[in-house]
Amino acid sequence: MILGDILSRPVECGGERIGVVVDARFVLRDADRPGRAPADLVGLLVGQHTGMAFLGYERSSVARPHLLNRWLAYRQRDCFLVDIDDVAHLGEVVELRADFDRWSPMLPE
Repeated sequence: MILGDILSRPVECGGERIGVVVDARFVLRDADRPGRAPADLVGLLVGQHTGMAFLGYERSSVARPHLLNRWLAYRQRDCFLVDIDDVAHLGEVVELRADFDRWSPMLPE
C-alpha cells in the first residue's frame, strides 16, 4: 500500500468517527544507510480538523517563522499519534482497537 492511499481516510473506533489520517511515522531499520535503509510503519497521525500532511513541520527541531509556528500549532491542536499495533483494520476506513492509546504527534528533538 502507498502512503498516499491512506492519507485523508476516515478513522473510526467502534463505529464512531475519530478523525482522518493526516500523516504516518516510520522508523529506519538501518540508520547507518539513511538513503537506502528499509522503513517500517510504526504509527499513524490522526487529526480532527485537517486531511493535510504535516510536511515535516511537526518536528520541534525545525526552525520556522513565528507566524508559521502559530498556524501549525492551531492546525495540529487535536492531532495524536496511534501506534500501528492499535490499528485493527486498514481499509477504506481505518478502524482502531477499542483500547487504543493516543500519543503526542511531536517528535523529540
